[in-house]
Amino acid sequence: MIEIGFYQLASRRAEAVLPQLLTKALAAGHRVIVRCADAELLAAIDTALWYPADSFLPHGIAADLGPARAFSQPVLLDAADLPAVNGADCLAQIGGALPDDLIGLSRVLYLFNADSIDVARASWRLLAKQDGIVSAYWREGENGRFEKAA
Repeated sequence: MIEIGFYQLASRRAEAVLPQLLTKALAAGHRVIVRCADAELLAAIDTALWYPADSFLPHGIAADLGPARAFSQPVLLDAADLPAVNGADCLAQIGGALPDDLIGLSRVLYLFNADSIDVARASWRLLAKQDGIVSAYWREGENGRFEKAA
C-alpha cells in the first residue's frame, strides 16, 4: 500500500512547509528522497533544512556526496530522477510530474502550486485507478495550515 499526499501550496513555498512534513516522515521511521528539478529551489530547501524552527534535519544533496555518504542520509535531496541511493521508502516530489514507477515506496508527499495544478490533477486521475494506492488531497488554508479536502 502506498499513501500519497497531494499538498497544494497557496501562500507558502515548498521550503517553508517541507521541514515540518519531513520531520513527521522521519518520526514515522521513513527514509526520504526529495526530488526537485529546480536547482535554486533545491538550494533553498537545503538551507531551510539546516535552519528549521525547532531543530536541524539530517540531510545531504546527492550531487555533493559519493554513493556511500548519500546512502547514509535519512533525507537526500536530488535533482535527478534516478533511483534513491539512500534506501528511501518515502518520496517528497516538489512540482513536476510524479514518477511512473513508485515501486519500493510506502509514502509520497507531492507538493505543487497553482502553476502545476494540471499536472497534479492528471497524476491524481491516473493513480485513482490503481490498486494499492490511497490518495489524500491537502489544501493550504488561509492560516497557512493544510486542510484535508473532501
